[in-house]
Amino acid sequence: MFQVYVVFIECLRSVKGGLVCGSKMEDFIGVKYKLKSSDNFDDYLKFIEVGLLSRKTANAVSPVCVLTRDNDGVYTLTMTTTFRTVKMSFKLGEEFIEERPDGAKVKSLLTIEGNKLIQTQTENNGRKSTHVREFTKDKLTVTTTAEGWDGRCIRVYEVLP
Repeated sequence: MFQVYVVFIECLRSVKGGLVCGSKMEDFIGVKYKLKSSDNFDDYLKFIEVGLLSRKTANAVSPVCVLTRDNDGVYTLTMTTTFRTVKMSFKLGEEFIEERPDGAKVKSLLTIEGNKLIQTQTENNGRKSTHVREFTKDKLTVTTTAEGWDGRCIRVYEVLP
């Protein structure tokens, strides 16, 4: 009975969020999403001390994002632009050292909650950023927050045909 109740609650959450009941991360593996809108991205990049040239470059491109998974359970999040491709490979729940596109090295940890891929990045100075990637059948919404920053960055990607 309890298991049925939990599934029912998850379906309600999914319907509220615009998903078809029963959606899970596997439904979004291999789907390509292209950036369509971005709010407060430059402010976030300034907060984490990304240099001017790197910020201008990051703001000028519309990356295509795709999440894949291999047979060993290793996920890869690939961001492709006209100038470069950035890949981040990870196992869920295992901390690793990530090199951000600006070259900074941070500790990263990723987990999945339903249709959300949640990433916590910790810089060498202890500052933490959280990136919540919410996948739906139509779009990918990335919401970024950071300790000590009162802003919120929201980037919306649409599914490519």
